[in-house]
Amino acid sequence: MPQNRLSIEIFSAPGCNKCRRAYRLAQDVLQELDNHDIALRLVNIVEELEYAVDLGIRATPGIVFNGTLVFTAMPTEEALRKAILTHLTGGEHE
Repeated sequence: MPQNRLSIEIFSAPGCNKCRRAYRLAQDVLQELDNHDIALRLVNIVEELEYAVDLGIRATPGIVFNGTLVFTAMPTEEALRKAILTHLTGGEHE
C-alpha cells in the first residue's frame, strides 16, 4: 500500500473546543481538495504526551505535517489550505 504524501496530525486535549474545530476545519479542507494522498489523524495529547513533547507542542491545537510542527494555534481556513497545498507541491510553509 503506498504511503500518503502528506500526513496531518491535529493534537488535541480532552475538552478542547478549538481542537475539535481545528479537526473539523482540516476535514472540510481535505474534502474540498479531494486528495487521497493525505492522511488525517486526531492525536490525544494526554495519551501521546511524549510524542507531542518531542514535536515541540506546548499547547493545543497543534498541527503537524509529516512530523513537523506547522501551526501552534487554530489556523484560518485559508492558512490551512495554503499550507497543505504548499506541502503537496514540495514548497515550504510561509
